[in-house]
Amino acid sequence: MLKYGKILKRIYDETNTYDPFEIARHFDTPVEYTDITDPPAKTVYLEDQPIILLSNKLRESNARYYICGHELGHIFKHTGIACSYDSNLHFRTGMEREADQFSFELCNAFYNEENGYYPNEVKQLNYSYGVPENFHLSGMLV
Repeated sequence: MLKYGKILKRIYDETNTYDPFEIARHFDTPVEYTDITDPPAKTVYLEDQPIILLSNKLRESNARYYICGHELGHIFKHTGIACSYDSNLHFRTGMEREADQFSFELCNAFYNEENGYYPNEVKQLNYSYGVPENFHLSGMLV
């Protein structure tokens, strides 16, 4: 069962896509490539405006889709709680898992949008969008 199916459906109804870059553009969230390396991406806020920063190393990598989706997961699910995020390791770990799951579901839906069917193994998502092959939710594809 999809945890973020309802929110993804609302996003799709508004944007007509599951492409993370198009979603960011629709919601006026700039995606910028920069010299960061570890982590390979992060979301920063300028006043209340989120900005997704991606490593220059991702520019030509399909993983940019999964990682951008992960950052969108933080924006849609965790906005405004950066202080708690930084101060509590257990909370941070849970938030990272939630952002991973959001991105996994987003990439799964994007695959269907682009191909007309859902993938039956995580390798397809890895090849297309950089979803880790050992992704812990890969059982959701079956």
